[in-house]
Amino acid sequence: MSRIFDAIRIARDSRAQSGVNYSERLGQMDLDERRITPRKGLDIDLTVYGRLPGEETFYAQAKAISGNANGGVFLLSVPVAEGQDLLLINNGNSGEQICNIISVHILDMQMSEVSVSFPVPNAGFWKNS
Repeated sequence: MSRIFDAIRIARDSRAQSGVNYSERLGQMDLDERRITPRKGLDIDLTVYGRLPGEETFYAQAKAISGNANGGVFLLSVPVAEGQDLLLINNGNSGEQICNIISVHILDMQMSEVSVSFPVPNAGFWKNS
């Protein structure tokens, strides 16, 4: 058991000597950006069309918060699932884009953050006019 405590003490001392604050969290890494093109912040109104699990169609208003030529992230109040296809309409320029949901992060009872990818790059979709 004392070998474990010795190892912790040695690691703490080593971190202190290298200038790393002991109170900083362990296990966090800064990862390089993996996207081909970086996402930029957006504030664009969207209309989202899709199908619910029972094949019933829906449309809802959404707010794009970031995007690039290969996809984007928007806030949506309709429950959706990874792998689902959607049709997005940019309300600013009337552009249409088919997309596939990559991930859904539930923010609260009424709102989710939805990440999507485009089948082919479309940098012009996010332009506001």
